[in-house]
Amino acid sequence: MEIISSIKNINQYENIKNKVDGIVLGCQYSFYADNCFSLEEISSIVKKANADHKKVFVLVNKIMHVDNTNNISSFIDSLIKLDAYIIFQDLGILQLLKEKSYLDKGIYNPLTMITNYMDLLCYDEGLNGVGVSNEIPLKDVSLISTKSNNVFYLGFGYHPMYQTYRHIVSLYKEYSGLKFENKDLYLQEATRTNDRCPIIENDYGTVVFRNGVINVLKEIELLKDVKYLFIDGIFLQEEQFNLVISSYYDVINKNITKEQGLEQIKALNIPENNNFMYEDSVYNPKEFE
Repeated sequence: MEIISSIKNINQYENIKNKVDGIVLGCQYSFYADNCFSLEEISSIVKKANADHKKVFVLVNKIMHVDNTNNISSFIDSLIKLDAYIIFQDLGILQLLKEKSYLDKGIYNPLTMITNYMDLLCYDEGLNGVGVSNEIPLKDVSLISTKSNNVFYLGFGYHPMYQTYRHIVSLYKEYSGLKFENKDLYLQEATRTNDRCPIIENDYGTVVFRNGVINVLKEIELLKDVKYLFIDGIFLQEEQFNLVISSYYDVINKNITKEQGLEQIKALNIPENNNFMYEDSVYNPKEFE
């Protein structure tokens, strides 16, 4: 298992580089990311990481439109020249990687689509990794990872549960007449007042996340055959996130017990949502009067 982590700034890399196998960077083509780095900054980070024998992954997880395929194509060429890996969710990018013979640098992460081993087989050949759904039980993820050595999995962080091209926040502001800044926003349902789901809007649309982070540390043994365990710091403070990374590193390397690691993360008071960890999702139709 390789631990890969997002970073919020260039300086954070120096603080965590000895506790991760690779880092994940946001860019101008990220639908959502912990931060957005320019190509020049990515180049500088890759040079540092290569010297430290660490991998660099770039989130090119934007859903493409026809009129921007050329720009993304040239951007991918630049990333490959830098020796960076690409995490994507648009099948058009998969086709670009095939045409350019870059498959070994790509990680296909369609969020909830890959739910069994046969799903994974449809995309596994040639790719560096395939993201397995966070909405199936961990025992199923564990089984899938014994069938393939290319599993990518979000082990800690906020998981998107809804994405759209529409600019929902802007539409709400327009029709409600309310005025507020488009940052640090949460969506709260009237019937579930304790659930506050982070929501972001950018040029590419809107993303709504679960109301708490996934945290698999309690069952980390089940994921021993996963290739990449992704720890994502989006919406967390840098100090909080560094401690989360340290906790995972120390537990996996047996520097501390799993119970100690869990207590360290619990002390950060980060809301958790592990609803899919043990049970399959079930659709219960609701009757409307």
